[in-house]
Amino acid sequence: MPGTPVLGVTIDFANGPAFGNPLLLDDPSTPLGTGILADAPADVVDVSDIALRVSIRRGRNRVLNSFEAGSATVVLEDESGDYNPQNSSGPYFGKLLPLRKIRIFADYDDGGGLERYYLFSGYITSFDNTFRLGLDEVSTVTFQCVDAFRLLQNVNITTVAGSSAGQTTGARIENLLDLASFPVSQRQIDVGNTLVQADPATDRTLLAACQTIEQTELGGFFIDDKGNAVFLSRDTVSLKADQTPLLFDDTGTEISYQSIDFAYDDTQIFNDITVTRLNGTAQNVQSTSSIETFFIHSGSRTGLLMQTDTEALDQASMLLNAREDALLRIDSIGLNLMDSASSDRIVAGLESDLFTLINVTKTGQATTSFNLELFVQGITHDITPNTWTTRFLTAEPIIQAFILDSTIQGLLDGTVGVLSY
Repeated sequence: MPGTPVLGVTIDFANGPAFGNPLLLDDPSTPLGTGILADAPADVVDVSDIALRVSIRRGRNRVLNSFEAGSATVVLEDESGDYNPQNSSGPYFGKLLPLRKIRIFADYDDGGGLERYYLFSGYITSFDNTFRLGLDEVSTVTFQCVDAFRLLQNVNITTVAGSSAGQTTGARIENLLDLASFPVSQRQIDVGNTLVQADPATDRTLLAACQTIEQTELGGFFIDDKGNAVFLSRDTVSLKADQTPLLFDDTGTEISYQSIDFAYDDTQIFNDITVTRLNGTAQNVQSTSSIETFFIHSGSRTGLLMQTDTEALDQASMLLNAREDALLRIDSIGLNLMDSASSDRIVAGLESDLFTLINVTKTGQATTSFNLELFVQGITHDITPNTWTTRFLTAEPIIQAFILDSTIQGLLDGTVGVLSY
């Protein structure tokens, strides 16, 4: 019978942002195709056996409608003071520096062989030491960690080399990542569907510039669980809404969840939307029926870099179509990954990432049962030696494109599939 996942934590003290095995000449352990170009040989320490608590938070801010830096907190037992930066006799003295790389993962065998699932790849921002105070306590060190968004936020830019008018959004993202010398081996960048203006050459952070391109495309830009910078085009996001979903319900027929969080309010209603491109004319769309029912809920996006006002209008119309009505939402579902009787739930909790499609069924009294198809837009893990709770933060797909030959997205009935730009 399958067991439960085994938590793993490693620290890499080497310089540079790249994860993975550095490619070293004449080293048979890092052949081409396995080793990656890196700034220095790896200097990895496995601290899994002294990990007491781990918390991970990754995903989109629902209110701001943008992806935020992923974060993690790792608490290690440290009775010997090995991870105290002030301990000059410690084995890692001089190596305990801010922004050392850290990876959090789970090893799990569902009966088909051991698999490793990465949960977070980022950088340690602080080492907080707490010393033993009583008989029942232990000395600990707490690592506060953040993903590569922190590296992009730390870079201030004005001009962007190679950023000519007519580039695709994906090409512009590549230009921006080049400014930070972000590893090419850690990029998964779509070409993009939108052509952009020349870079405005204004003072801003590199992260803000990338997020402007993300909003211009109406796609997605985030750091995944392996530390890769991911840019999804509008087409890719549309197609993800037609992938085969993971099925969850509360009857035991599909993967069971342990908690569910509902919302039915006006926080996601927008019925007066304005999108303005740089040096363009504001494009406004409204829903009269929605305004009559819910009053005015305005939203705006400015300074975007699409080349035409027509495309700005198309984006405003798509946002209006997705947000003009009040919808019953599932904000999150919670999963217990310490239940060894449900290997499907454990695998779903470990392998899912942002933009994984899930289908959630909730049974209720009389006609209150319902079924919703949702994107995972955020993931949290709270882990101790005896507990493992995973939560998916969810949202309806904002782009409901019409997809030919799709049994779900290929219906022009006003409920799912819609013509998009």
